[in-house]
Amino acid sequence: MNVDNQITLMCAVRYALGRKTYAVSCVSNVLIDCWDALNKSNKERIVEEIKEAIKKEEAGMECDVRNWQRILLLNDADQKRRKKWK
Repeated sequence: MNVDNQITLMCAVRYALGRKTYAVSCVSNVLIDCWDALNKSNKERIVEEIKEAIKKEEAGMECDVRNWQRILLLNDADQKRRKKWK
């Protein structure tokens, strides 16, 4: 994924984080589809921002939080997979 697409996806995450609309599920679905193409830095930033929003109870409604938690689970699985290959 090129830099422009990664920046655009980061903007979409920041837009959707905390919203209580369909945007959350749309962005989280695209994020899941593109996860492996993101660089490590952007993955870390996204995870950090999601965790912070959830902690502050600013991640949207419960259904939105569940969508964001899918990203956190994906990240955990990704990290475990990478450790296994080292």
